[in-house]
Amino acid sequence: MNIATQVFGKEATIALDALLKPVSRYYVRCNTRLVAPEDLAKKLEARGLNVHQHPAVPEALSIDVEGTFEIQEAEQRIVVDKKAAESVLQGANVYSPGVLACGATRVGDVVNVVSEFDDVLAYGEATMSANEILTFRRGLAVRISERRFKAPQVRELPEYSEGLLYPQSLPAMLTSHVLDPKQGETIVDMNCAPGGKLSHLSQLTQNAGKVIGFDRNSHKVAQARETVARLGCTNVTLSVHDSRYLDVDMPDLKADRVLIDPPCSALGLRPKIYDFTEENRVMQLAEYQKQFINAASRVVKPSGFIVYSVCTFTRQECEQIVEYAERECGLRVVEQEPFLGSKGLIDISPSGASCQRFHPHLHEIGYFIAKFTR
Repeated sequence: MNIATQVFGKEATIALDALLKPVSRYYVRCNTRLVAPEDLAKKLEARGLNVHQHPAVPEALSIDVEGTFEIQEAEQRIVVDKKAAESVLQGANVYSPGVLACGATRVGDVVNVVSEFDDVLAYGEATMSANEILTFRRGLAVRISERRFKAPQVRELPEYSEGLLYPQSLPAMLTSHVLDPKQGETIVDMNCAPGGKLSHLSQLTQNAGKVIGFDRNSHKVAQARETVARLGCTNVTLSVHDSRYLDVDMPDLKADRVLIDPPCSALGLRPKIYDFTEENRVMQLAEYQKQFINAASRVVKPSGFIVYSVCTFTRQECEQIVEYAERECGLRVVEQEPFLGSKGLIDISPSGASCQRFHPHLHEIGYFIAKFTR
């Protein structure tokens, strides 16, 4: 039985097929410290975008994604890697680090952008020569003019550089609301890069709480630092540190609320060109995730709260982590608010009914949220 069948049963094929396409609505989070959601929606609509405000998460604005469209044929092809291919499907241009092969491309050539499996993704104009692309490995390689799906290029909007919005999925925004940070509290984000949830936690406390973000990778911490600076988050402290050992390395650190958003198999993200994740890899990730749960259970104050979230759907990284947290870490699952997804699986732990699952064929993303108290 494969990973998807374990979760979705007879609907596994439908769920996997959904992963091949972009979402029908692309979400951004309004930075309510700088602009009201209604005003931001008007700004985006003035740029020709079809925008909707979510009724339960008011700072969540969705933008319609159009498609599927036919793509012109070009004589030349530029082959891109998996990450670049999936970005193109979501509305991005092609940047040289994602190029695998580009023939004898010259500046100004019209090209088709294709995946490693020769799947035509887009049509556009080369802005760099093959030699420049492969030598410098930086900069815009292809400016896309036609793609299968028309999605907003949010990071190129003035509203992005002005700090008025942050691209973020609805379940990711929901995760911060489930943690429910309060002004004056100490909040720890154990996996803070690239800063999406971290900045949202700051936003929800209106810069009045103490938000501490950790990541062991200095480059990722730099990304988070750029995010919080652009969004005007002044109550955030960042640290390059492996948060699996916070309880040992920082024994005086005690948090009212802790967010765990650890590395995961990311099988729930759309769109996927392909994915070769094996169950052994999922098991390794689950063991890694347990280490963060262990540390969080020792860092959080008595009666404090921990929220665990992953952008995947495997039982090993979802309900089995919940069962471990209850059995080995002395944590107790509590109800979540708001509740927008489906209930978790209960065959591993009855507490799964209090967890939220998002399914790619029902909610446009695979995602899992669990909330604990100590």
